[in-house]
Amino acid sequence: MKVKPVKIVATVGPATHTTEMILELAKVGVDVFRINYSHATQEEAIERTKWIREAEKALDRPLTIMGDLPGPKIRISDMEHNTNLEKGQTFVVSKHITIGNKEGCGLNHPSIIDILEVGAEVFIDDGTIKLVITHKDKDTATAEVLVGGHLKPKKGFSAEGISLSTAGVSEKDKAWIQATIENKADALAISFVQDASDVLEVKKLFPKDSKVMLIAKIETANGVANAESILDVADGLMVARGDLGLAVPIAKVPHIQKQLIDLCVKRAKPVITATQMLESMISKPIPTRAEVTDVSNAILDRTDAVMLSAETAEGKFPVETVQMMVKIIDEAVKHLPPYDYQEEGTIPNAISDSVGKIASRIDAKLVIAFTQSGITARRISRHRHHQPVIALSPDANIIRNLNFVWGVHPYLIPYTKDFDHMLDAAKEMAKSNRILCLEKDDNYVISAGMPFGQSGTTNMILVEKV
Repeated sequence: MKVKPVKIVATVGPATHTTEMILELAKVGVDVFRINYSHATQEEAIERTKWIREAEKALDRPLTIMGDLPGPKIRISDMEHNTNLEKGQTFVVSKHITIGNKEGCGLNHPSIIDILEVGAEVFIDDGTIKLVITHKDKDTATAEVLVGGHLKPKKGFSAEGISLSTAGVSEKDKAWIQATIENKADALAISFVQDASDVLEVKKLFPKDSKVMLIAKIETANGVANAESILDVADGLMVARGDLGLAVPIAKVPHIQKQLIDLCVKRAKPVITATQMLESMISKPIPTRAEVTDVSNAILDRTDAVMLSAETAEGKFPVETVQMMVKIIDEAVKHLPPYDYQEEGTIPNAISDSVGKIASRIDAKLVIAFTQSGITARRISRHRHHQPVIALSPDANIIRNLNFVWGVHPYLIPYTKDFDHMLDAAKEMAKSNRILCLEKDDNYVISAGMPFGQSGTTNMILVEKV
């Protein structure tokens, strides 16, 4: 597998639902496998988890499993068979319709009708069908069809400014959270996060000592507005551009993406850029030039990870799509300068700021970071220095969590007993790793915290030669 600093998240679906496909995706560059709980049974999730763990053993490198909750998505009601809408016709959204037809439909959350406004553009099925609200009364919203088409049952319903602020965690999501715990997944993406309380409500359903990463998906206007407080309690963010582009003016999405990535980089928490990154490769062997530019720009924005959805879940070319993503990453990072900004005046921050600068000045080819909780490696990573960071930890959960982090390549090692043990472990790793094996007289930089075994104590930089 080609070494790359930007991580690849790939969604497992019907096109990749075999142990052979998962192994092949991991071989060509996937770091994190996403299981979308909206489109999987619990039996399928168990099977995929088993295959991912088998691939991890076969390749002798950590692979990370991320579940993705359905969340409180607004959907239309069941529909009569073969319902088609025509441009210009009238269509009514009503609190009282349970099975829709050509004249109208209901919603799984009827209260949304109360906050729809005249003039609002409404998108159904990710924008396949488009309406504009022309009239409102107590129980209905009347619309004109701007873009018609086949209206399938229970498809997503979006409009700028609408959201479910008090939906809570559904029973279906609670069942998936329990499955996440039982299957020993490494991370969980929380859909349609409005504010910090949504993350905290999910967190309460995990054991207190859980190390499952909680990734908040930002895909609503409220999520954007509350991103800082959400990141206070979440372990990372996903820029979920699909629903986000229907919830806010679409022209603002690129700027929101930059804002969210910058926020995460400064907080030393991972950020995933997602949705339609190489969408045309669902059916074609090469992407559009615009898609390549989009992925490259996300990398130049300093995203930690890029995500593939339908491209690997349903597409005809899942392996080729990952290979293309690797090529784009490889070229884009050549043009990405280190990220230099004013750190807060703490010892760990000063150490992490200095590591890459020292490595560059002495032409060190590797940074080796000993980390108990992962924070040392994440702090070093946020400066986006070009030297690979080998992160060493005795905690398998932390190792898999670091698979989300830019430029960090995690290894599981025994607990570091003392200073001499640390030096020996670092030298051995410098000479024999899967990223870049150093030769005699090559420099490398060590970062660690003493006393060993305590999180957040980063206080040491050491320069060594092989």
